[in-house]
Amino acid sequence: MTDEITKRIVAKYLRKGNMARCLRDILPSSNLTKEKREIVAETIHTIVRWKKLYDQIMDDQHIEKTPEHYIQLAQNGAHNEHHNYSFEYQYSCSDYVAHLLSKKKEWAEYLNTQPPATLCVNFNKSTISEVKTILNNENLSADPSKLKTALLSTSLVRFSSVITNKYAHIMDENSQLIATITAELGDTIFDVCAGNGGKSLAIASLTKNTKKVHAYELNEKKRAKLEKRCNEYNATITIEQTIPDRLFDVVLVDAPCTGIGAARRNPEAKYVENVGDFPKIQLDILNQSIRNVKDNGYLIYAVCTFTPEETEQITKNFLKEKSFKLVQTEHLPHADILIKTKHGAFTNVPNGDIFFIAVFKKNVLKDG
Repeated sequence: MTDEITKRIVAKYLRKGNMARCLRDILPSSNLTKEKREIVAETIHTIVRWKKLYDQIMDDQHIEKTPEHYIQLAQNGAHNEHHNYSFEYQYSCSDYVAHLLSKKKEWAEYLNTQPPATLCVNFNKSTISEVKTILNNENLSADPSKLKTALLSTSLVRFSSVITNKYAHIMDENSQLIATITAELGDTIFDVCAGNGGKSLAIASLTKNTKKVHAYELNEKKRAKLEKRCNEYNATITIEQTIPDRLFDVVLVDAPCTGIGAARRNPEAKYVENVGDFPKIQLDILNQSIRNVKDNGYLIYAVCTFTPEETEQITKNFLKEKSFKLVQTEHLPHADILIKTKHGAFTNVPNGDIFFIAVFKKNVLKDG
């Protein structure tokens, strides 16, 4: 039964792409146990993670590219014998991504590892101690993180009662770091690209609803989901239906991006061929967000990618004609877990996605 479900998912992925959707369309109705579902999901992730290499192996050996053969290569660990191939096959990524990673081999290796499941504990309903106790009683691991909001566990934690009771939600460590930095820079906070609200919920949890958090998401369905999650998590967050005409201490722009830094969780991101329209979209959102920042307030730009066009170049372009200055990394909260660059920083919590962050402070122009 497990093999048949795996074949169905691989076949659909080969036809249509979008690994996450293929898993969502088939696994929940498969009647497999949660343990077997996780085995299937891990196999699918392995196949997608190493697909470019597997394709080359099958071409070299004149093997037909069937679901069965992809599964066989994954189960036999064919990716462990990749050292004779060129870089883009060794690390199974597009030529574009291979070029970016050619001087960052440690990142290339890191992006092909399986991440732990990371919890963001909801301090409005529970505590670290309580969540750890529940996980231990459910025979699930609860390892500490460098962040006080986070606990590391296995993929099975998504079935835990701590999730169903909203004592925590699944959230990458470095994503939690971005939320933590945001929370510590001011008392009124606006999350411009809130999505389903992970960072807004983390800020509300970390501050125990003591700060005024506002969130906006362009997608109406995601906005409605965020509102529902706020109620479930006891999070006091004002959901904006449009961009508000008011000023905040901190404006967070967690912008849409190529997502290559999250390739451990979404290995398809390693195969992007270029940045597309993302830099224009990112710069447009930053420029639009200026009007919501108070004098001496902060504008935070964050993306889970490392392409120069979406990171350093965005910072340089934004600073050309604007009344903002870049805050140096050493002056930011938690600078010890950031890797400084010339125009920002990369997050460096050991188990998290690779995020770029740039923090800008609004200058106050003095008369005369």
